[in-house]
Amino acid sequence: MKYSTQQIILHWLSAIIIIWATLSGFYVAFCHPDQPVKEWIGFFNVSLTTLFIPFFILRVWYLFRHGSPAESLLTPGEQRIAHLGHLALYANISVVLITGVLMMNHAIDVFHMFHVPQPLHSVSAITFFNQVHVLACMTLALLIAGHILAVLKHQLNGKHILRNVCP
Repeated sequence: MKYSTQQIILHWLSAIIIIWATLSGFYVAFCHPDQPVKEWIGFFNVSLTTLFIPFFILRVWYLFRHGSPAESLLTPGEQRIAHLGHLALYANISVVLITGVLMMNHAIDVFHMFHVPQPLHSVSAITFFNQVHVLACMTLALLIAGHILAVLKHQLNGKHILRNVCP
C-alpha cells in the first residue's frame, strides 16, 4: 500500500518548504549574512511558511483520514519507532509553525499580497514564543536528520520504503 497521491504531493511540498526554511534560518542565525540578505530570507521564510500552514493542516487531515501505509518490510519494533518518529515530526512542525506566528512583533506581510495582523502585543509573550520557536527549530532539524538517516538505512538494507512516497 502507498500513500495517496495527495499525501505524496503534500509530503514533498512539506519536505521542500521545511528543509528550505530550516537551512536558510540556520544560515541567517549562524553565518550572519549582510542585512539585505537577512531581511530577504526573513521575509521569504515568513511568507512561505505562512502560506504553508493550511497545506500542513490538510496534510494532517489526510493522515487522520487515510492513515499511513502498513510497512510490511519493517519489523513491528521498526514500525513503532517509525510511527513515533512521524508523530514527533508532526507535533514539532506544529510547534514551529504556531510559535513562528506568535513570535511576530509586527503584522505578517505575505509576499506583499496580504497581511495577517500581529497576533500578540506583549513583549514578554513574543520573547517567550521566539525562544520556544528557536528550540523547536533545533529539535526539528534533529528530527529531519533522523528521518532522512532512517530512510537511507532502510533503503541501503533493501527495504525500499521510499516507494510509499514516490509517484
